[in-house]
Amino acid sequence: MPRLPIHRKLLLAFAAVLLPVLVLLCADFVLNLRRTQQALLNAQGLTAQAVAVQVADSLDAAVELGWALANDPLVRTLDTPVLDGHLQRLARHLPRYDAIGVYDASGLNRGWGDLDVPSEPRLRIDDRPYFQQVMATNAPVVSEVLLLRRPLSAGMIVSVPIRDAHGQAIGVVNVVMQTEQMAQRYQTAWLQSGQDIMLMDSRGRLAFHTGYPHLSTEQSLAFASWKPLQEVLAGVPVSLDRFVHPLTQELSLGAFVSTPRHPWVVGVASSRDSALASLYAGLRTKLLAFGGILLLSGCIAVGLSRLHSRPVRRLQILAHALGKGALEQRVRIRTGDELEDLGMAFNQMAEQMAQRQREVDALRAEAEHHASQLRAIIASVPDAIFLASPGGVLCDANLAGLRLLGIEGDSSLDLPLTEYLRRYHLRRSDGHPMTLAELPLYRALSGETFTDVEMRMVDLSGEERLLSVNGAPVKDASGKIILGETVIHDITGRKKDEEERSRLLDRERALARIGQALVREVELERIAHVASEQSLHALGTDAVGLWLVRPGQRQLTLLVSHGLSKAVRERCRELSFEAPSLTAQAAREEKLQVIEDILVEKDPPSLSHSMATGEGFRSLVSVPLHSRGHLVGVMTCFTNTPRTFSSRELEFHTTVGQLFAVAIEKARLFQEVREALRLREEFMTAAAHELRTPVTTIQTWADILSRMEEGSMRQQKGLAAIARSTRRLARLVEHLFTAVWMAPGLPKLERDRLDLKALVTERVKSLSRTTENPIYLETGEPTIVDADHQRMGEVVAHLLENAIRYSPPSGPIEVRLSCEGNRALVSVSDHGPGIPPDRQPHVFEPLYEPLPSGAPGYVGVVGMGLHLSWQIIEAHGGHIWLESVPGEGSTFCFSLPLEREDPPSTSACEGGLKSGPHCRTL
Repeated sequence: MPRLPIHRKLLLAFAAVLLPVLVLLCADFVLNLRRTQQALLNAQGLTAQAVAVQVADSLDAAVELGWALANDPLVRTLDTPVLDGHLQRLARHLPRYDAIGVYDASGLNRGWGDLDVPSEPRLRIDDRPYFQQVMATNAPVVSEVLLLRRPLSAGMIVSVPIRDAHGQAIGVVNVVMQTEQMAQRYQTAWLQSGQDIMLMDSRGRLAFHTGYPHLSTEQSLAFASWKPLQEVLAGVPVSLDRFVHPLTQELSLGAFVSTPRHPWVVGVASSRDSALASLYAGLRTKLLAFGGILLLSGCIAVGLSRLHSRPVRRLQILAHALGKGALEQRVRIRTGDELEDLGMAFNQMAEQMAQRQREVDALRAEAEHHASQLRAIIASVPDAIFLASPGGVLCDANLAGLRLLGIEGDSSLDLPLTEYLRRYHLRRSDGHPMTLAELPLYRALSGETFTDVEMRMVDLSGEERLLSVNGAPVKDASGKIILGETVIHDITGRKKDEEERSRLLDRERALARIGQALVREVELERIAHVASEQSLHALGTDAVGLWLVRPGQRQLTLLVSHGLSKAVRERCRELSFEAPSLTAQAAREEKLQVIEDILVEKDPPSLSHSMATGEGFRSLVSVPLHSRGHLVGVMTCFTNTPRTFSSRELEFHTTVGQLFAVAIEKARLFQEVREALRLREEFMTAAAHELRTPVTTIQTWADILSRMEEGSMRQQKGLAAIARSTRRLARLVEHLFTAVWMAPGLPKLERDRLDLKALVTERVKSLSRTTENPIYLETGEPTIVDADHQRMGEVVAHLLENAIRYSPPSGPIEVRLSCEGNRALVSVSDHGPGIPPDRQPHVFEPLYEPLPSGAPGYVGVVGMGLHLSWQIIEAHGGHIWLESVPGEGSTFCFSLPLEREDPPSTSACEGGLKSGPHCRTL
């Protein structure tokens, strides 16, 4: 905005006050203009409608006259001598019509009624459109504006058919009306000054125009192409407040209407200039008055502005003086208004500013003292602090920062950040070069706040340092960034300590992984594979080989390797203790052997040297493997680069080797145990097979003798005891076969979908027939499991036989089947003597008696039924247990996982879920 003095602004204010007056004046003129135009158009519309009604009445009267003549018997005769006189007499009494003519069907005049125009020669009108239309339609027709022959002038003709007795047209009666006479009738018809009336036919030809009494042919066609004409002819009145008059070519306003019942248009129009002349004259008067008021107001405004701007200029002088520090200046204003109050306020402000200046001087001295203290504190901070200007130049640093950069004094600090990026080889923590946008000071200047950003730099001595950087922008009160600040902490030593701790932790984790892997494995080949594979990761080697010592021989055999070529494996598959190899040397001396760089090693073993150079290995470590005081093998590690081994690393190699030695010894012991188990299973199988034949023979002869031979009571009792004992021995043999069959490592189960409810019900029915003890079965819906049908039947039979054995005579036995979660639960309860707590943990051991000899309920029968049940349930992934209270009986339970693919159907259970579990006695 341009700078203006206050007196000019006051003048502009006065002008702004008068501006609404001018706006109101213009608005009033526009409203008056609209109202005047509308009033003129309304008056013109009323005039046009009145004239249109009169024109329609004139035409209707002419039609009625034509009908009267057409129905005159004298006219129907078409007798020319008679008609001429008759029509002339009528013309004397009808002065409003110019002429009356009668024409026959051929268009020839047969009677003429104009006193001023002779009838001869007779006229023919057969070529006239209105005549042809009357003859064609047999109805009255009003012609368009025509150039009449008799008399020679513009006019219109109303033509009415003359009909004979049959209603056929035999001629026409023409009533002629001149347009000049019609125009004279409306010259004074409610017209205002400058207004004109015009009459047009359907083609837009002017019949008359009151402003132009004598129209030429060209002038009469002025409205032929006028656009609003067709709209008016359609019966829609048109009022135009602004249009170019086709005839006068002036800007005009007017109203146009159509005549009732006839396609003619009546218009009333006037020039805008003449119609609105009084309105514009009033506007000029008002503008002159406004100009006078404006001149008078301007003079008053000039005087007042000069009067009020003088004290303002004094205040301006005082303000400039205060701005320059002349706080003793004062101003005197005696106007008795707000300006005087403002002068007093300025004087008070000057006094306060002087007081504030004294306070500011004291605060400045205190701030300088605090700043010196702050500089001392920053200088003593051990972390490096750097500041950069918005132009990307390092502008300040504390003493720690200067020491980090290797600079004495801050005279050489003012360098671009790109120069420091290049000079100190700044890089990211991953070692990649750092770009300018990644530079911490540049990020701080960009408005970013960050913490613990790691970066690397090479100081002037060539030592690489790892730095932790915190940064933030420094902003002024308006929020604009004025500096970029970073605080840098040297974490090189801390990182080395962390790396060492991490390395030790990795070793511990590696040992744990190796231990876990070796504990899980028992096969020698698998242990060797795991040992070699884990050593690659734990020891950081590129290749590894594991050789085992042949028992009783000074010979090494390659068991497994990783990273060695086929040729090397074939060459080193068998090594004697005397071979020129580092591996053989470790076995021979039973000590750790190390070659850090075989290319610079003095007198290395020839075989190791040729193998290493051929494979590209540079360093080798051979670790002897000891277990229980003797050598079991050697592990040799190879790396592709020279390597310096610390004492801790060699100790770690030895520890890993000892783990491998223990695992190898464990595998050998496992092989011995497995061989012993195999011999035991072979013995048990042979023994069971050998026992089966004599036991079967004894049982058969005992049964035959007891049924066929009649002996004494004592003999029968003896044979029964023999048969009973033989059956027990046969069951024991069968249990022994089953135990051998369930031995580890042999195929045991033939699983299929099994309905546990049906199986339990079948076994309960079978045993109920052979015992006096009632068995109560409580089941729910069918329970589907994935199990071996025969083995699960044996489990249920063993548990039921055990319950029958220890139940008192006629003592009840309860069997329950239910589902808990995703498992099926079966329990068999008896009311026998129960099992002592100290014997309960051993009940499922083979050939164990649950009750001690002589205890109540002792039966003196041992077997393997419970042990076999435990084996079968465990093989199915289930669980078997017992719950027993001495004197109250025992409950044996087992659970199996349900089959998930085919959930049990409730519809298959009798009663289903609605009736719940059902109980029945068998």
